[in-house]
Formats: sequence, C-alpha cells, structure tokens
Amino acid sequence: MDEEIKQLLEKNLELTGEIHKMTKTIKNYVVFQRIMSLIYLLIIVIPIIIGFIYLPPILKNLFNQYQSLMGGAPIKSLSELLENSSTAGQPPNADFTAPDLSQ
Repeated sequence: MDEEIKQLLEKNLELTGEIHKMTKTIKNYVVFQRIMSLIYLLIIVIPIIIGFIYLPPILKNLFNQYQSLMGGAPIKSLSELLENSSTAGQPPNADFTAPDLSQ
C-alpha cells in the first residue's frame, strides 16, 4: 500500500510541475497582452490629444490665408454672417426676379 501511495504522490508531483510551467507561461502571456493593449491605446490617444492641441491654430492660420487669397473679408462667426445678411432667408446679392422676355 505504501508503494502505491508513493507512486501516486510522485505522479502527482510531476503533473503539478507541468501545471506550474503552463501557468507561468499563461501568466507571462497575459502580462504581455496587457502591455500591448496599453501601447495600442497610447498609439490611438496620443495623436488625438496632439491634434486637439496643435491643429486649431494651424487650421485657423490656413483658413485665414485661404480667405485672403479669395479676397473675402474674414468672418468671425456664423451669427455675424446671419446678422449681416440683407434679407431674411435669402443669401445676400441674390436676385430672384424673373428675367424680362418681352424683347
């Protein structure tokens, strides 16, 4: 009976060692995946933050240059454009009269 228990204990010890190796491998894989997910998140978030910081001044300058090339006066806001329109509901400089075809 003692010999049988000794064999079972040795087999159990061998299987426990294999399980320990597999668990260690899985733990390393999970740690690696967590690090990679953090890197992926940073790859996505950092450019968005940099864009929010640096793009508005660049786009404002670009828009001002475009307006100066087109010869238009700079518009400060949409509300200013709406307040300065000549007639309500119609764009300024629009002529909606029918042409005279009696000639």
